[in-house]
Amino acid sequence: MNHQAYSNGIQIEQLEGGLLIQQGGEAYIARSWRLTPSVDHLIRTAAAGGLDWMIRSDHPLRKARWPNARGVVYLAFSASPDLQWSVAIDTFRPARGDFGHAVFNGKYHAQFVTRGIPFVFEGRNKTSGHLVVARDFVIPTLVELADFDHSVLTLNRTPHQGDGFTTEYVIQHSILANWEQTPWAGRYDLVQDEFPVDGGLSSRRIDILGRDQLTGDWLIIELKRAEARPEAVEQVADYLLALGKRDDFVYGKLEGVLVAERIPTSVRSLAKAEGITAYEIGWPMQLTRVA
Repeated sequence: MNHQAYSNGIQIEQLEGGLLIQQGGEAYIARSWRLTPSVDHLIRTAAAGGLDWMIRSDHPLRKARWPNARGVVYLAFSASPDLQWSVAIDTFRPARGDFGHAVFNGKYHAQFVTRGIPFVFEGRNKTSGHLVVARDFVIPTLVELADFDHSVLTLNRTPHQGDGFTTEYVIQHSILANWEQTPWAGRYDLVQDEFPVDGGLSSRRIDILGRDQLTGDWLIIELKRAEARPEAVEQVADYLLALGKRDDFVYGKLEGVLVAERIPTSVRSLAKAEGITAYEIGWPMQLTRVA
């Protein structure tokens, strides 16, 4: 099995170094993968369940696409070329040409729970982390995803019911859903929430990323529920340093922002010293600059 065609224009060819994934005039190598019957079944199941985009508008990164033979180490599937990734499988069994466990987007969390899908949670909180499904449950879970609400993968997700910021996700949703009311809307456009800093599925993630389309400047917003600690400022500073080293952020300045319900004086002073702007947020969406 050296070449197969799938729905939505997906073409997959076996090369010496892995699988060449082609769709919509773009391509990338999934290193060390083999087009075995098991992998073929995986791809057909994902596509039949509505995950028939293996190349998204922003993923893999341009520098990882063909003819760069380095590519990536996983197969990924999404519900559209614009929504965030739905599932990626980055483990395999080379001797068998098989696949291993799958990592699903954590925004499916509620739907996983209500349908009783067995998973292991990996991440900092249960609204933005990853859902890891063992190999034996990958195919059944892909079948279930055919009926999932994939709109949760957009920036503006399901509205929070009730009052108060019960989680960081609620703060995030409040800002995303009311972006035009924020201090940054006049300059920055929303790019993505949960933006991976390091790349890969275990990456650190920026809560909200924005960009000035005229100047190319970037806005990095980190959110904290309740009271922000000094570590939050260090986190934003680390993000700014990491992005400053990436080729895709070489143009434009980087601005860091910390948003929390309460920001004590010591944290405000640290933010000022690091050149990071700080805002306190009050329910439901009142932002006050404090540093």
